[in-house]
Formats: sequence, C-alpha cells, structure tokens
Amino acid sequence: MSLIDLSTPVVEPIDLAYAKTFLRVDGTEEDTLIETLIKTARHKVENMIGRTLISRNFIYRCPVTISRCIVLPRPPLLSVTRLTLIAENDQAVDIPNTDFSVTLRGDPAQLSLKSGKNWTDYIAEFMTLEVEFTAGYGVTPEDVPLPIRQAILLLLAHSYEYREMSPSPAMPIMVDALLAPYRSVRI
Repeated sequence: MSLIDLSTPVVEPIDLAYAKTFLRVDGTEEDTLIETLIKTARHKVENMIGRTLISRNFIYRCPVTISRCIVLPRPPLLSVTRLTLIAENDQAVDIPNTDFSVTLRGDPAQLSLKSGKNWTDYIAEFMTLEVEFTAGYGVTPEDVPLPIRQAILLLLAHSYEYREMSPSPAMPIMVDALLAPYRSVRI
C-alpha cells in the first residue's frame, strides 16, 4: 500500500503573521525559519492523527482483495476522482463512477463496488487498485478545527523555543490532548 501526495497545501493552517504574534516575534529576520516550522508542525500533526488538514489530491495504491470494499486513508474524504485497476502487465482499466459508491458516513470513508459488480468484471488478472481522491477539511485555515490549529501552534512554539537544542525536550502534553478526538482508533 502506498499513498502519494500529489500537491502541497495551497495555504498552511497557521499563517505567518499569526504565528509571529503567537511567538512574540518582531521583524522579518526569522520569517523563513517560522514558515518552515509551521510546515513541519502541520506535517507532524497530519501524521499523528492520520488526517489531511488543508484539502489536496492523493493517489492511493493497494493490492486488490476479495472484498469489494476499500477504506481510504487520510480523511476527511471530499471526492473520488478516479478508480483504476492495474494488471501485472501494466494494463490499466478505469472503473466508471456509476459502478462504485463512496460512503462518507464512516470515518475514514469507504469505497465499494455496487451490488452485482466484481473486480474481475473489468480485468481478469488484476494486481493493484489505484484511487485518486481529494481529502481535507477545506481550502482555508478556518476550515481546520480549532483544536488542531492550537496543537500546531504549540508544536511551532516548542520547535522555535528549542531549535538549537539536540535532542529537544519531549513534545508538550497538551498537543496529545488537543489531537486525541481526531485520532482514528483501529480495533
């Protein structure tokens, strides 16, 4: 299984001006550092909770199973652009949108073939399933839930304060508390 991030977020969940106010930084000498720390904190939070914050496109590749249902990573799912079966000889067959459905009720979302359809209806010797999709809370920082943005600010402040220490002290405990409701629990 692999997940390919096709684009970087158009904006970050925290903008530079707000971050500088939070950090109590004047001047522009450290703008590049702060912007880098914002991106790093966003990336770390996305990996900690397994979610996409600012909407962007992904490709998810996985082996095809007997099940007609696939759980898509990096919720919240916004849309599925393409569903493709790829054979061992690299032959690819796109599955029409009318032949599968997406269930957004669950978190993460599920994609499944419609009743009466099977993977073998499209290609006999398939190997890989490729799904192109869009996920994220939205395209603006305000679309990202406030507790997640607060966790990013705390990570940013921690990284900024201890930027010259190696190793840095443990991550603030409040970050885990703010992110706990957004983590997926696997049973």
